[in-house]
Amino acid sequence: MKRFLPAFVALIAATLAAQAQSPPNGQFGIGLALGTGSGAQFTYAINPNIHIGGRLGFASLSQSGQSQSQFAFAPFFRYLFSTTSGVMPYLHAEFEYSSTSTGGVSSSTTALFLGGGVAYYWNATFGIRGEIHLLDLGLDPSYTQFSIVPARIGVDWFFGR
Repeated sequence: MKRFLPAFVALIAATLAAQAQSPPNGQFGIGLALGTGSGAQFTYAINPNIHIGGRLGFASLSQSGQSQSQFAFAPFFRYLFSTTSGVMPYLHAEFEYSSTSTGGVSSSTTALFLGGGVAYYWNATFGIRGEIHLLDLGLDPSYTQFSIVPARIGVDWFFGR
């Protein structure tokens, strides 16, 4: 049985890779993002190259009688470059509003993130992606950060085609 499982996984991966690698087009999708700015994502593929959507994140921590919660909403825009393979590089812009509450004291921040990434679509329904934010412009409070460290990976499931 232990020998069968890797062969089965390899067969499924090869089958998925052999399918037509078309990005979503005119479809709504949901997904998850993990890393800097984790949360649920809602995306609409206007066409194969332009995707718009929003990310919702919520976190709550309680430790030693102190509690903290954070909420974030971030609408985004992606421009995917067409390629002949399933891997599509893209540019990404995101405006984030986040609110943090610690022990009854609340604060909020807004920022604009600019960066890019790569997405791989096995078909018009399922894809994975990885992205980085190269420029982080804080609007309130004001700051500018250049980096390649804030990275995020995600999965997307599109439907309605």
